[in-house]
Amino acid sequence: MRFYKRDGNAISRTTNEKITTIILTICLCVVVCGIFCSCSITGKSNENEGNKKEAEFDIMPEERLPSELKKIINERKEKMFKTTFQDGDDLYIVVGYGKQPTGGYSIKVHELYETNNGLYIKTEFVGPSKSESVTQAVSYPYVVVKTKYVNKPVVFG
Repeated sequence: MRFYKRDGNAISRTTNEKITTIILTICLCVVVCGIFCSCSITGKSNENEGNKKEAEFDIMPEERLPSELKKIINERKEKMFKTTFQDGDDLYIVVGYGKQPTGGYSIKVHELYETNNGLYIKTEFVGPSKSESVTQAVSYPYVVVKTKYVNKPVVFG
């Protein structure tokens, strides 16, 4: 870019103007980079893994469940379901896998952990092995995990 005097002769930019332009360009680049770097794509990987803390829990047998929770499970057991139930300082996390044609099914709780974003539970539904002898009656497999209540959403995985 050239600047012109009134008499039409071209003059070059002064050193101060060049330095100012370079500084403004660098500042603009820093701001743009900061905007792009601070954005994240939300999804399963946005669990703040760095703040991951294992949560203590117990697998609860049916006879030790609150009667109101038993009623909820009974109403939903026909189909897959995931729910939570608070009872005082306790949080019950329930994962049900719906109606199955036979017995022999189980559910493994791989982990239960807390992050800044929530409480995460990862389970696996395991069917009977081909060599396993199972009852030939319909079953409704589910697992109930009891942990300390935290005021965060529960994320099922």
